[in-house]
Amino acid sequence: MAGCAIPTSSAGHAQAGAKTNPKLTFKADHLVGAGHLSERDGQHQPLEAEGRDDDRRPAAARTDRASSDQDRGPADRVGGTEAAARHPLTERDVWPEPDMGVLRLHRRAPPTLPIEVFGPTWGPWIVTAAEAAACPADYVAAPLLASVSALIGHARWAQATPGWAEPPHLWTSVVGDSGDGKSPGADCLLRDVLPEIERRMIADYPDRLREWRASFEFGKAAAERWRNEVRDAEKKGAAAPLPPMATAGPEPQSPRLRQNDVTIERVATLLATAAAKGLLVVRDELAGWIDGMSAYNPAARSFWVEAYGGRPFRVERQKHPEPIDIPRLAVGLYGGTQPDKLALLMRGADDGLLARILWTWPEPIPFRLGARAPGAQWATSALDRLRELDLQPGDPPSPIAVPLTDEARAMIEAFGREMQQRQTNAGGLLRSALGKARGQALRLALVFEMLWWCGEDGMAAPPAQISARGFAAAATFLADYFAPMAERVYGDAAATERVRGAATLARWIFGQRPQEVHVRRLQREVRLSGLRSAEQIRAAADALVEADWLRPPTPGNEFGQRGRVAYSVNLRLWAVAP
Repeated sequence: MAGCAIPTSSAGHAQAGAKTNPKLTFKADHLVGAGHLSERDGQHQPLEAEGRDDDRRPAAARTDRASSDQDRGPADRVGGTEAAARHPLTERDVWPEPDMGVLRLHRRAPPTLPIEVFGPTWGPWIVTAAEAAACPADYVAAPLLASVSALIGHARWAQATPGWAEPPHLWTSVVGDSGDGKSPGADCLLRDVLPEIERRMIADYPDRLREWRASFEFGKAAAERWRNEVRDAEKKGAAAPLPPMATAGPEPQSPRLRQNDVTIERVATLLATAAAKGLLVVRDELAGWIDGMSAYNPAARSFWVEAYGGRPFRVERQKHPEPIDIPRLAVGLYGGTQPDKLALLMRGADDGLLARILWTWPEPIPFRLGARAPGAQWATSALDRLRELDLQPGDPPSPIAVPLTDEARAMIEAFGREMQQRQTNAGGLLRSALGKARGQALRLALVFEMLWWCGEDGMAAPPAQISARGFAAAATFLADYFAPMAERVYGDAAATERVRGAATLARWIFGQRPQEVHVRRLQREVRLSGLRSAEQIRAAADALVEADWLRPPTPGNEFGQRGRVAYSVNLRLWAVAP
């Protein structure tokens, strides 16, 4: 997770014009884009080879291996596959091992979801719901955490010290390609569980609305009588009577838990009138929403940056004289996006918005039909206990603080120092994300405590403290799961156009298995996404040359009679092709 250590070669610097491994140049380009390596370092400090045992062995050992390779013969060196038999090898076809990392943009492998931290009831529920949805368990866990945080809402705040408290609201986002199971993983919660809980929230709303309407009509009648009395007093030359006291107050709004309409005025109105504990904002396509935040309101993005901290916020309205005052601006957030949209999502200056998001991006799993139902009824009953948590009475009502135990307080101090150390070695968006980690761990610890409590049988009171177990679970989850996921997401988003083009071309080569790659044919007939011009295709092909997938065109190919530009394909690819 920390910034990559950049080993240097003193011999390489001592000899001007020393030859640089082209594959390492390709990897350095990616690390420069990801913010792990400065442009100057990327140009002047070649990286140590990754995944190539012979690059790390002594020169004598590498010579021995080279001699062994020559003794084995060409067929052995390409793996002896059927593809090799179809393409007889010549001396020119003795290839090095290709770098397969280009297929996945050299992105970090995802960490394993630590399902045990969800406890003995919710852990199995997540697994069952994931099997029913035929998706990774990560795609069930992420919406569950966001939903639980919104259901707790301002009824409870996590308190580290008398001067530091955090609302429980979490922002989570899942990443995956279409068909990986992002939406099915959230369906049980968003389609079955939360709508039922929201229906229970509005049980007494019709009665309250009728009472308000009666009071409103009474007020209208009283106002009409007062106007008549004022006219009579004016005719008689008497003093005008005082107006009647307003009795109705603002019209009650139907309680809300989920919200898809995310205009500032609408969200502010609901938080001020219908969602005292906060809201869960659900956006199926997170990239489009964030990218278009400021399209109609330049202040929109800053509003959402504020919608995390739980501080008072005032929204002024042009068409209404009275502003909307929100006692505590905080919402939970759940959304999703696709890997190809990450670069769009993360362009622009870092204002802290993306650092608030806890990312989840697992590898896809083989599709398999589930045999069991996801357990929506049990989840509804358990989570409804969180709905019943209320704020402390007052004007206005206030959150009830849930402090850390002494042991947990010592743990968060150590965790905060560890995150600071990691932050000094990171760059870009990852640095900002690590800066938020200690506050997110405090929130997550409260969420785990309440999640464990609501899943238990019995009528025990809700937790009044955050235990060492609760904070340990949160710290483990942040350090070993969410932080590596952030590195995976931010590194992929920073990949350059050249690196992305190389990955696209590599996937096409794997699918078609050509003997050569012809620039003109790719441009005119194949037309791969992002590789439309000859310059884009050549840049991608040159990157694959550096990764030992291709060989550059020979002079005869490049300047021949027909002017073809053809790159030879490494036959060793077929030994590892799926």
